[in-house]
Amino acid sequence: MKKLIFLFVLLFASNIYSQSLKVKVLDSVSFAPIPYATVYFSNNKGIISDENGIFELIIRELKNQDSLFVSSMGYKKASFSLNEFRDTIVFLPPKPIFLDDVILTNRNLSSKEIIKKVIENFDRNYEKGITKNKIFLSRKAKGTIEKFNINKFKSSIQEIDNSLLDSISANLSKEENYGLETLCYYFGNDQDENQKINLVKARETYNKGDELLQSLNKRLEESLKKNLKSDSYFKIKSGIFGGDLDIDGLEEVDSTDLESIKKFQDKEIKRNENFAKYQRNLLKSFYADTFFNKDSSLNFILKPNKYNFSNPKLNYLGDKLVYIIDCTPKGRSKFEGTLYIDAEDFAVIRLDFQNVRPLFKLKILGVSVNRYLSKGKVLLSKFNNEKYNLSYFRVNFGQKFGIDRPIRLIEKNKNVKGRRKQNEISFRLDLAVQNERVTELQVFESSPIELKDFENIKENNKVLPEYLEKFTTNFWEEF
Repeated sequence: MKKLIFLFVLLFASNIYSQSLKVKVLDSVSFAPIPYATVYFSNNKGIISDENGIFELIIRELKNQDSLFVSSMGYKKASFSLNEFRDTIVFLPPKPIFLDDVILTNRNLSSKEIIKKVIENFDRNYEKGITKNKIFLSRKAKGTIEKFNINKFKSSIQEIDNSLLDSISANLSKEENYGLETLCYYFGNDQDENQKINLVKARETYNKGDELLQSLNKRLEESLKKNLKSDSYFKIKSGIFGGDLDIDGLEEVDSTDLESIKKFQDKEIKRNENFAKYQRNLLKSFYADTFFNKDSSLNFILKPNKYNFSNPKLNYLGDKLVYIIDCTPKGRSKFEGTLYIDAEDFAVIRLDFQNVRPLFKLKILGVSVNRYLSKGKVLLSKFNNEKYNLSYFRVNFGQKFGIDRPIRLIEKNKNVKGRRKQNEISFRLDLAVQNERVTELQVFESSPIELKDFENIKENNKVLPEYLEKFTTNFWEEF
């Protein structure tokens, strides 16, 4: 019995002092989660709780002499000594608002006057030069197959028949989850030509499918290898639509063939370059969509005539007194938002936004697309600079896609005698898919750099995401 108790205590202690600690921030009155609470340390570096009020700490990275602070707008700030902190729940009590009469008198401005002052202080408040930014980028996506029907199936390849297709369809996962996390240094400003990226580390996770589905996919791949020529291409036709598709990735690399090895190596280099380019373009889109850029879709400030503004309310965001102004579109603008404007320097330091109508909607000739959701949050902070720069950006995106059309896949080859057509697979596809994704950008460090230093930066990106069945906290421990 004593041994059993000792084992239980040991396991409990091991869990408490494990590599990480997940903490949930709750309202002390309603016990509701507090999303996007600010969590920071004595050195002013920190993190943000997620939409469920959860944040995670790496135990071994914490310094016992340091302090932990948790704050959120409308709540009293909580502080803890880290050498004692092992709680999994933090309660924040609501903060009564007592505004000084002098402040109210001095800041009795209309929404239009406040917006005007924001514009007047743009150059003074926001960083427009080139900066070096240490960034953590996360994307979590879920795809749900709502409908998947194939009928009128015909194939000239004997091994690819209705029974194989039915087996694949029956074992096809109706939900696919994907996660990608990247740590990088991003250099640039809001000019299109001024962006560079140096990747540090990345990881990804996704459904590989069960063994039966993998076996069926392998069978399909072997059938294609056996029946298709490596120098062929597919002609894809659907009614009046058509296009060509090269057959790529089915051939094996011959370890004795130097030309094959060189081709494979070139593909790997291209893959590295494409991953870095994808991450750079994703970051560029975030920075380009901040509200102080003229082409941003979140143009509440630069195109105020398109919006109605509520009367300003004064409240506290952390320790800062802020104006809170709601923005609603007058005409066909697609977003509504809430601005949080510093009452001292008239900088917008937070923006919440959500679309009020679809971003894009199409239904024609059996194809439908509906980008129905885009909502998120933007935070700006001062780092080691007197000006504000992007510190956090989160976007929830939702899209539905459908197709109900006949499809023909025709294998053709230019290098054979006689007719080019080799094989044909035809069917009618009725498919409906819903895609949802959450993308988060968090900037840990940001500092201005000179143009000459920017020009000397060389991109040498050989990082590709490591596949993990499940994300573990210790992947990022060294950082």
